[in-house]
Amino acid sequence: MLKSNVTMTFFGYEVQDTGINLHFLCPDPGAGENSDWYVFLTDAEVASITSLATARTLVTTKLNRKFRAASIATKLDQLIGQSVVI
Repeated sequence: MLKSNVTMTFFGYEVQDTGINLHFLCPDPGAGENSDWYVFLTDAEVASITSLATARTLVTTKLNRKFRAASIATKLDQLIGQSVVI
């Protein structure tokens, strides 16, 4: 999992058919962690941005979700292929 209070640099973006893919770089992600992180904003999300603060909040929320997912993935990956009785 990435270290807390990570500072990322906005590196670039790619305009796609249904939104924009943003690229962020983490200069010191920690051992075994990704330095490249991507956030996709839909056209509706882009249209909702009214200021730099709004954009920052939207991107931060999405990056935080990815960070949590990355830490959970290491646990869930162990379950892939196993049967679950419900």
